[in-house]
Amino acid sequence: MVRFFLLVLFSPFFAFGQTNILTTNPLAEQVLLGNYDPANYAASTAVTDLASIAAGLNSRISPDSLKAYILKMSTFKTRNTYADTLSPVTGIGAARRWVHQKFEEFDTQNENRLVVSYLQFNHQSTCGPGQFRNIMAILPGANPANNGVILVEGHLDSRCDVLCDTACVADGIEDNATGTALVMELARVMSAYTFENTIVFMATVGEEQGL
Repeated sequence: MVRFFLLVLFSPFFAFGQTNILTTNPLAEQVLLGNYDPANYAASTAVTDLASIAAGLNSRISPDSLKAYILKMSTFKTRNTYADTLSPVTGIGAARRWVHQKFEEFDTQNENRLVVSYLQFNHQSTCGPGQFRNIMAILPGANPANNGVILVEGHLDSRCDVLCDTACVADGIEDNATGTALVMELARVMSAYTFENTIVFMATVGEEQGL
């Protein structure tokens, strides 16, 4: 059975105008399809008691980390979906590369248990056509045959009053650096554990344009 999550990601019918959808890391799509060996992603120390997992997550979540993520996201000047993708320090390109790098760091810190990828797509909105990228870190579940995939998502993009203004300063602290920071921190702390279902931590773009 093809998972509904994959239909949402990869079907133009469900994607509301998104076309040419692909994962830049081919392994990501295979994991989402359930084509993987769960032993390759199992935590070396198995913790199955939910109370113990909850206590562990609570102890590992760091307010300092959350603050650092938020402050970093405010430095990109604007994270408008249509903003600069080439600059190493400003614009949506720099922001999404930074999130991708942090996901890779979390992967290294947690026994290489995350599959990190961009979800690339083309889209036409009121601001014009373009090619865009969401950033995702996938934590493969213990049961590949399970058709349930859990999505933890926050939108990375920001905007000013004028929707398509890519030159203004739009640090987007509350809308939505805070949400993206939480997604990132959950990816960091939850990837220390093995869960029954595959979990996808995703920072998305295009929310301000109605995606």
